[in-house]
Amino acid sequence: MARRRPQADPVVEFVPGSETRLTGGRLIDLIEEPLRALRASGALPQHGNRRLLAEHVVVAHLVAFFNPAVKSLRRIEDVCESPQARKRFDLPPVPRSTLSDAQALFDPALLTPLIESLKRRLPTLPHDARLDAITRQLLAVDGTFFAVAARVAWALYCKNNNPDAAVHKGSVRADFHFDILRGVPEAVVVSGHGLAEQASLAQHLQPGRFYVADRGYQAYSLLADIVEAGSDFLIRFRADLAFDVVTQRPLSAEDRLAGVVSDDEIHIRGHRAKVGWGERTLRRVVILADGMDEPIVLLTNRTDLSAELIGVLYRHRWQVELFFRWLKCMTHFKHFFSESQTGVTLQIYAAVIATLLIAVETGSKPNVYTFSTLSAVLSGLIAPEEAPAIIARRLALCARDAERARARRAAKKTSR
Repeated sequence: MARRRPQADPVVEFVPGSETRLTGGRLIDLIEEPLRALRASGALPQHGNRRLLAEHVVVAHLVAFFNPAVKSLRRIEDVCESPQARKRFDLPPVPRSTLSDAQALFDPALLTPLIESLKRRLPTLPHDARLDAITRQLLAVDGTFFAVAARVAWALYCKNNNPDAAVHKGSVRADFHFDILRGVPEAVVVSGHGLAEQASLAQHLQPGRFYVADRGYQAYSLLADIVEAGSDFLIRFRADLAFDVVTQRPLSAEDRLAGVVSDDEIHIRGHRAKVGWGERTLRRVVILADGMDEPIVLLTNRTDLSAELIGVLYRHRWQVELFFRWLKCMTHFKHFFSESQTGVTLQIYAAVIATLLIAVETGSKPNVYTFSTLSAVLSGLIAPEEAPAIIARRLALCARDAERARARRAAKKTSR
């Protein structure tokens, strides 16, 4: 039997500028300039009469994020006992008690300028060309829960929203506004038990956005708030929605191939609908996704987009779910160093900064390979000048495998 000829690795192409980004030091260098600007402005306070600054807290969190073994304040303290580690990361000694106090003291909003400076450096990733028809920033919105101790009162909630229920859980909910085209969070809101997902989004709406959300955000008043804020929406709604058809839009062959079942402009019935949304027309698109028995009902205010593109947009909502999986499973971001809402929020902001650093450094969506490589750089296992070639080779291999998977799916679909 003839032997299979080994296939050559794909051609490695560096991200422009990546050859020199890591050379000469630490990943932390990427945030040195915005940290210096904050320090000069006096925005970063000092912890009491101690020498620990807010910037030291951020760097300590980043060191812990990129080293999954450092998952407690005691372990951070042990790392910072080493003169070599302190010199490498420009940190003073970080006692556990001092770091614990500082997390509750420092305002996480101080990190917003740093996050914004990193976002301005993000590239737009390769994407479906059809999404270019959307002239607004595409944001997939969803919340995820992080377990905390039941004694953390601000995060305590009752199962099934029943205040008399016997089962109480301590959970922090973080609502992420995920930039679909850049593959990183645009914003994050940390909530406890007192703020529903719809209310959280309504309080943090921005103009010029296209919000894509699942059933947790189905509220007529939220739809009106999004439009009044100067943005658009695509939200999954319940299947038993009561409505009257105003116009039945014809389906093209591309629409049917994409799984679109119906496309109508409607008026919603019911008192709550009239109060929340009014008499305005909505567009109702029903799609049948691969592997699902029940159709998905989508509502949007955009009547200029094809039904096929509406289905494509909703499928991209899954990007935020993949991000949650990456954050919780790949980087093992599950344990909080603080029980205060301020401390938890600061740690989540630090995780967002770390995610942005990976995206800026590699020019790609963060994944387990770029995370592990940059973790090895910070740990000293990989020389900084070697990292770009390692990352570029792995990303090229991943792109090749993804292209093959797409070809297999297309061949399977056309053979039906």
